[in-house]
Amino acid sequence: MAEQNDRLHGVAYLLGALTHASEKNLGQSSHSICMLAGKKFGSEAVENVEQTEDPEKAVELLKTALEKRGIVWDFEPFTGDREELMEKRDGAEVMRLVFRTCMVRNALFRYAHEQKESMCYMAHGVFAGAMEKVMPGKKVHLEILHAGPNSCLKEMILEDA
Repeated sequence: MAEQNDRLHGVAYLLGALTHASEKNLGQSSHSICMLAGKKFGSEAVENVEQTEDPEKAVELLKTALEKRGIVWDFEPFTGDREELMEKRDGAEVMRLVFRTCMVRNALFRYAHEQKESMCYMAHGVFAGAMEKVMPGKKVHLEILHAGPNSCLKEMILEDA
């Protein structure tokens, strides 16, 4: 098990180094490149998954579909101090999500690189690409409200495509 962890930590360190290098060389454009790469991966990761129009059910379907692919990503809806899970804003539906265990956050901490940069955008792309497969006809965006060492709070914004 220790050897497996060492290998995983090595991969995490390499990913951190690669994204750090892309940010230094490409600047802010590295965010969109990583977002697009993640979106393609996310879309392919949930091929043939059940589809729904219900955002809460879509979150569960997505989490299950990713777990079947070996991607363990602990996220769930978060109401916090709000009574309603969904909020309408500027013609879009907004749901807050808490991401507890995140492979990207773990990789960033291993490399000692800051959050809210290219790797986070790649993770956003994975989530958006996969969610758009689960909820056809929707365009999905994630916005970071809080990025912390134990969890991240994000808003999932659903718009008609």
